[in-house]
Amino acid sequence: MIASTTFHARDCQRFFEYWKGLPKNGVAPDRSAFDPVAIRDLTPMMVMVEYQTLETAHFRYAGSKLTEILGFDPTRSRYLDLLEESAVGSFFNASLPMLHVPCGGRFNIKTQSATGYFMNCEAVDLPFVNSRDGTWIVMALIGILGITGMHDERSFRILEIENSEWIDIGAGLPGPETATKLAPLAAGER
Repeated sequence: MIASTTFHARDCQRFFEYWKGLPKNGVAPDRSAFDPVAIRDLTPMMVMVEYQTLETAHFRYAGSKLTEILGFDPTRSRYLDLLEESAVGSFFNASLPMLHVPCGGRFNIKTQSATGYFMNCEAVDLPFVNSRDGTWIVMALIGILGITGMHDERSFRILEIENSEWIDIGAGLPGPETATKLAPLAAGER
């Protein structure tokens, strides 16, 4: 059973409802089930990150509005290259448990945009199976909750990831201990 959660950004709720309606390959849908046309108004604020390992997690897609906020297109870039050193631990704490169980996640993120704003955002991260390559993909929708200030730099940074909430998608939730490896894909998920 997929648990419900409360989102602060309406678009995050819409993406979660879309994901819940996709056919599942185990507890998560296969990447091939994702139809960007079905939620085309949400895709400008979406990213797709593929995980072979946490250290090599890389962007496979970034929506047009996000590339504007970022100031560049991160497609094919390593996720860790966008983080302030102080946010790396939060990235590992958010990603590893989510992919070990697997489950979804809701996160509050503080960012510095390339467009000159400090922003508070909400992200919903949901797992997909990439059965073709035997990897996990996390698709995230970023909802802007508010602008908290301005700055003069023209670079993007994730300043902080906080207030995480796990979403049970049918495999349970991460325990208090931190997992040490990504969940293997079952034979039927490859």
